[in-house]
Amino acid sequence: MKKVLVLFSAVLMLAAVSTSCSKGCHCYVKTDVTNSFPVFEDESMSKEDCKAMEQKLNEEEGMGMSVYKCK
Repeated sequence: MKKVLVLFSAVLMLAAVSTSCSKGCHCYVKTDVTNSFPVFEDESMSKEDCKAMEQKLNEEEGMGMSVYKCK
């Protein structure tokens, strides 16, 4: 019974993580390895708009290098 409960909870956690990561646009500084401090978030953005936001944030930085990564 314990094995079934552990397996069931693992599947539920995996489902929660996979659905939460695929929604909207979240932009982070590339040095934020854990992605725990987003610079920008929007749950309703399309993938193309998200890429445009990444480009905009990097252009605003103005150092000629890519500082932000959006997913």
